[in-house]
Amino acid sequence: MPLKRPLSVLVPGRRRNVPRSFAWIDHRLRSEGILKRMEPAELGLYLFLTLAADKNGLSCWRLDRIERDMPCFERHLLWEARDRLIELDLIAFRPWRMGAPDGCYQVLSVGRPKDNRPPEIKQAMSTIFRRLPK
Repeated sequence: MPLKRPLSVLVPGRRRNVPRSFAWIDHRLRSEGILKRMEPAELGLYLFLTLAADKNGLSCWRLDRIERDMPCFERHLLWEARDRLIELDLIAFRPWRMGAPDGCYQVLSVGRPKDNRPPEIKQAMSTIFRRLPK
């Protein structure tokens, strides 16, 4: 779906890369047990967003259009699936405006980026967090 202006990447450090394995969908979804924690609507929406995404994992499909392309899922299931995929840290979503149901999606790389902070910074942060009241 061509856009009039390019989309900005939502999470630059999490651009999706094609894994070394033969699959476009990262095999770690299976090997790290993420698939076992997903419901059918979540799997369907993730697959749809992966197929609809550009090279940075970005797409801008409205829920009603996704529902038309995936008639086996009603909009409320897709809404819940979107929330769950965000919770599983598989996608990012930014609504067009506050409270809007539609916006921009980014399929994220699987797993969090490695913590590249120096050990001294990690130690200082750990000390600070231990001192915070619980």
